[in-house]
Amino acid sequence: TVSITWHEWVVIMTDVVVKIELRDPDTEAKLFKAVDEFASNRAEKASGQPSEDAPQIMVKTLPGVEFLRKSLIFQDRRDAEEFMYYWRRIQQVA
Repeated sequence: TVSITWHEWVVIMTDVVVKIELRDPDTEAKLFKAVDEFASNRAEKASGQPSEDAPQIMVKTLPGVEFLRKSLIFQDRRDAEEFMYYWRRIQQVA
């Protein structure tokens, strides 16, 4: 089952914010693992290039009553889109 119940894109100055609602702590753990793997894979691909080429991702917890809500903040839209593609693939496999 897919644990994403909603997501929303918000562009703040040059950052892109993706809001994700998670159903349970296991899905939250999968999200953090996905963020770590995504950043590591991108950093490996950028080896030999300036470190600015690796994605900068910040994860914030949003207040919520029923669900765990997270904001993922990316430096640019391309990184956000690639991560969301990666995250959806992980959710389909799980």
